[in-house]
Amino acid sequence: MRTLSFFAVLLLLSVLLCLSNQVFLGSAVPTVLYVLAVCGMAVFFAAGEKKKRVRLIERLNALFGGGEADLAAENEESALARQVVLTRKAAEVRGARLDEGYRNLSSLVSDIAHQSKTPLTSVRMYAEMLGDVPEATVIREQTDKLGFLFDALVKLSRCECGLIDENLNPAVCPAEALVSRAVSDVLPAADKKNVSIRASLPDGLTAFCDLRWTAEALFNLLDNAVKYSPPGSRVTVSAEPTETFVRIDVQDEGPGIPEEEINEIWKRFTRGKIAADKAGKADGVGIGLYLTRAVVTAQGGGTFCRNAETGGAVFSVMLPRRGEDSPPFPETP
Repeated sequence: MRTLSFFAVLLLLSVLLCLSNQVFLGSAVPTVLYVLAVCGMAVFFAAGEKKKRVRLIERLNALFGGGEADLAAENEESALARQVVLTRKAAEVRGARLDEGYRNLSSLVSDIAHQSKTPLTSVRMYAEMLGDVPEATVIREQTDKLGFLFDALVKLSRCECGLIDENLNPAVCPAEALVSRAVSDVLPAADKKNVSIRASLPDGLTAFCDLRWTAEALFNLLDNAVKYSPPGSRVTVSAEPTETFVRIDVQDEGPGIPEEEINEIWKRFTRGKIAADKAGKADGVGIGLYLTRAVVTAQGGGTFCRNAETGGAVFSVMLPRRGEDSPPFPETP
């Protein structure tokens, strides 16, 4: 605003001077010299203002980046710098408190879940002692659902509080060991539903990942495949190396996924409507795929899915073959 006022006054004085010069002197030389002088002053003033703005922007960028300011100086820039520093520090304090609150909440949820497993186990044991009476069957079913929900709470708290990134310890591990660990965890559910699991992996294939967390991520894919596959069907696990990644596919013979839901199912608390309807009353709260993507992307990998031409769905994870020199996998929507 001050700059515009300066140029407005300068322009008005220039017009008045030019008119006076033409009326009283009748020569254009003084006018030309005055115009050149005015233009020089305007250019000098504009250059100074631009330099001042650039310096202010640089200082603000430094302050937002964590730098310090001369808070003792008394000028407009220092006053703005003090305000930026105070705002930044207040935001840092709020962020630290929020992180601490999330961690405390995660710890509380985990403690509640673990402490609840003991009484749930006792209830289930007494239900087994009752035999095959209908009441005992109902008790067993409800305790299984409660146990599943407590496990889901623990997994969700890990994702929300950043515990996954902090606890990942990637190392070179055989793909066979990774798949075997995930398959062994899902076998009871597969046997109960009469779903066979077939694995086909190249010999000596390795990936750079955290074995425990990645096996849990792969287990979520296998668990979904078994859950939404019809009885007597087959789930296939295969792996294929690329130049920088290892691709692991989990293919089922279920109902598949509508195209409009392919990107949505990776979101928290999202379940495919058609798959859930055809699978009946399948247990789930919609965090398995969300956890899988969080674990894989935290290690520089990626996840995606598609419908197979022969029917069913194919869920894929891309894991780095090497360590820090591997390029990151492109972000998935």
